[in-house]
Amino acid sequence: ITPNRPDCLSHIGVAREVAAITGAELKIPETQINETDVPVEEKVEVEIQDPEGCPRYCVRVIENIEIKESPLWLKKRLEAVGVRSINNVVDITNYVLMETGHPLHAFDYDFIEGHKIVVRKANDNEKFVTLDNIERQLVKSDLLICDGKKPVALAGVMGGLNSEVINTTKTVLLESAYFDPMTIRRTAKRLNLSTEASYRFERGADPENAVYAVNRAADLMEKLAGGKTAKGFIDNNPRQIKPWNVDVRVDRVNFVLGTNIPKDKIVSIFKSLKLKVKDGTPLNVEIPTFRPDLKREIDLIEEVIRLYGFDVIEPSMSTVIPLNEITNKKIKFHEDLRDYLAGIGFNEVINTSMVSLKHIEILKNNLNIDAVKIKNPLSPETEYIRTSLIPGVLDSVKWNHNRATSDIHLFEIGRAMYAKNKSLPDEYVMACGAVSGRKYDKVTWKRSSEPVDFYYLKGIIEYIFAKFHIYDYFLEDSEYPFFNDNSAQKIIVSGNTVGYMGKVGDGILKKWDINTDVYMFDLNLDSVFGSVRQRIVYSPIPRFPAVKRDLAIVVDESVRVRQIIDKVKSKGGKYLKQVEIFDLYKGKQIPEGKKSIALTMTFLSDEKTLREQEIEPVFKKIIAHLEAEFSASLRSV
Repeated sequence: ITPNRPDCLSHIGVAREVAAITGAELKIPETQINETDVPVEEKVEVEIQDPEGCPRYCVRVIENIEIKESPLWLKKRLEAVGVRSINNVVDITNYVLMETGHPLHAFDYDFIEGHKIVVRKANDNEKFVTLDNIERQLVKSDLLICDGKKPVALAGVMGGLNSEVINTTKTVLLESAYFDPMTIRRTAKRLNLSTEASYRFERGADPENAVYAVNRAADLMEKLAGGKTAKGFIDNNPRQIKPWNVDVRVDRVNFVLGTNIPKDKIVSIFKSLKLKVKDGTPLNVEIPTFRPDLKREIDLIEEVIRLYGFDVIEPSMSTVIPLNEITNKKIKFHEDLRDYLAGIGFNEVINTSMVSLKHIEILKNNLNIDAVKIKNPLSPETEYIRTSLIPGVLDSVKWNHNRATSDIHLFEIGRAMYAKNKSLPDEYVMACGAVSGRKYDKVTWKRSSEPVDFYYLKGIIEYIFAKFHIYDYFLEDSEYPFFNDNSAQKIIVSGNTVGYMGKVGDGILKKWDINTDVYMFDLNLDSVFGSVRQRIVYSPIPRFPAVKRDLAIVVDESVRVRQIIDKVKSKGGKYLKQVEIFDLYKGKQIPEGKKSIALTMTFLSDEKTLREQEIEPVFKKIIAHLEAEFSASLRSV
């Protein structure tokens, strides 16, 4: 039985299904109780202190009980379903459990102090001995059934040794309750204590079945144990769970299933499942509490085809469901990036998104970025949701280094989260890459064993941007907790910061016990995606020749190449199409504190061949502005 069908964990539940399939009438055993004149309220009191954990609690009291061996028919039926016979009273509770799917518990009434039942949460470190004679240490999320002074049962899981039915029992307090599935599941899993009762409660018993189950058991105790039942029953129901309604569109049913099932047939199927149907457009279906799995329209559509029959559907060469795949452009971008990085020699790693304090404290301490903390982590190593992919990739670098793999090209694409006060966390798709060792893992006569460096990593970033036709980008000196201050670069695309790159700092490498240089990039793909060209527009081949001019200037070392390029572009006029740097030099011929920058400018007109008279004034204008703004001088040697 799948976890979503607790109604089938009983003979009546299975019989209900058989009746729906075959069209036969469902017959449920009737109960007939001969009550005494003494009201049950004079015998017992029920107080529910935790209505969330126990929305309903029913009680009957049966007196003059004779504890004895169960009749043969009852023992055989229990043995047939794997239940050991104990005595007639306990066997009746187990029998009704198997018959109705609703767990019951019988207490020795004389052991219930104050003749009062209190349903409450346990206290931290509270101890309780269950029927298996094992002392359990409880936590405040566990639910207890108590009498006037002490716990007598672990709610929904197992009764207590201090109130069990024994051979001298004369009066039975019979419990039939409904407990919150999550509460019971948490307790059962934590204590590693699975019982027939917890198995059903944690999947969702039927709260409306509590009264029938307690009456059925009382009826059998009168017949098989000679008991006399007190008048009436206590039904403490502070949080009523009522049937709910789901609208079902007939045309939607046939659209999803690719069928043409008549409305009358659909209504007939619902009624066979004991669902009440209010005719109209759409159909309004009332879902009984014994079917907690039916929450949405699609759940009811599944019920229709399950009973209508998959084999009845006529084969068809056409379909109403579109078969063409709708491309998610963002996902395709991620997949293309994966393929591209793999194609240039990177290996993909996949790390867990649940990490330890070590992985999140760097960003928290330096950038005040808080991580999302998991409420019930499996271990301290999985206590937080990662805020960056860098620590996980560093783990992979270390793992490879420890196995004598020094030439490393790794990347990971995954999600990271930043916690926000009193709201959902921010979630981003990130791409992180790391290079270490040599540029090429195989050295041939064509390729030397050059080590990776900052410019190698920068070239990879440029290749990535070129692959996706991103051209409006530049790097800017920055600070980033994972990188050395003199190499950390902010990556800016279309005016927005999309990531960082640089050499991993010595302190970080020491923390990860890595003894070699590592260069990394960290990109926010959600930010990068906005600059990806979704449609590539091709330009015709130029009809007229281009004019190229080279320029070598000497400037202060503090002047950035990007500043020079931006200034040349801004003063180059309409004919300047491209500016490229082809040399950067510091040496004997260059004064100390200076550097030489050599660049090529490409001039081109779509309408004519450019003449020297048109280029020379622009060229002189560019030189003049470079001299004025950056104190640049032409390099003579």
